[in-house]
Amino acid sequence: MTSKGILAFDVDGTLTHRLDWIDPKVVKTLEGYLADDWEVVLITGRLFSFAWKILRHLPFPYLLGVQNGADILEMPSRKVLRRNYLSAEILPQVEKAYEGIGEDFIIYTGVEEGGFCYYRKERFAPKTLKYLKILENLGGSPWKESDFSFEEGMTFPLIKCFGKQDEMAILHERLKEISYIEVSMIRDPIDPNLYLNLITHPEANKGGVVHFLRDYFQTPLVIAAGDDRNDAKMLKEADVAIVIETAPKEVLALADIQAKTADQLGIIPAIEEAIIYAHS
Repeated sequence: MTSKGILAFDVDGTLTHRLDWIDPKVVKTLEGYLADDWEVVLITGRLFSFAWKILRHLPFPYLLGVQNGADILEMPSRKVLRRNYLSAEILPQVEKAYEGIGEDFIIYTGVEEGGFCYYRKERFAPKTLKYLKILENLGGSPWKESDFSFEEGMTFPLIKCFGKQDEMAILHERLKEISYIEVSMIRDPIDPNLYLNLITHPEANKGGVVHFLRDYFQTPLVIAAGDDRNDAKMLKEADVAIVIETAPKEVLALADIQAKTADQLGIIPAIEEAIIYAHS
């Protein structure tokens, strides 16, 4: 397979500022680049069912990395190109990192299971349970209460931790000490008062998606765009990095091109600028 290159985009905060809608001007722009022989790749921390709510109306084929790349899918066929899931054997290490941290984490299942969560209801305060209900509704599959005692060989794509920024920063440092996981800390796109630690397989990260698809398409050029810390490896892997101007400082430092915010449709002129930059 050959093409002009790959356009790899984060979704929330990059292509859109809303949970349920991508501006038609952005959709038309992406469709135009696909017609011009570019591969369009969307990579998100969302689980598939949540991502599908915003992407199901896209009128063109694309590649989709969900849960930070735990699954890479051809769309709209949903053919799995690559899968990297966590083993339940890591849970004791996550439990240890959680010592002194309030409440609990949740465990997501994959595409075939509908992306529901296992959670320990008794460990959450009533206010947090309301937040969890919002997450459950966004996913579309009923969650299951669990004691996290899973059968041997059980795997899953994502563990999600959430809380206030200072608490999640402490947890992030602890989780980084576990060598066989990938962890990224980002602002919660659903509740801006919360921060998330997203735990995935070491090879399930946005940079890994780009690396895999560069080989898959045998393409010489990757332009990537993102706005948060879980986009950093993708931006480093790309030949040209577009970063939204509201990104954290360490992510902005990776930018070849800075773009206006998603509500200003900043990604549209930024792509054109990035292509010019790539060929200069």
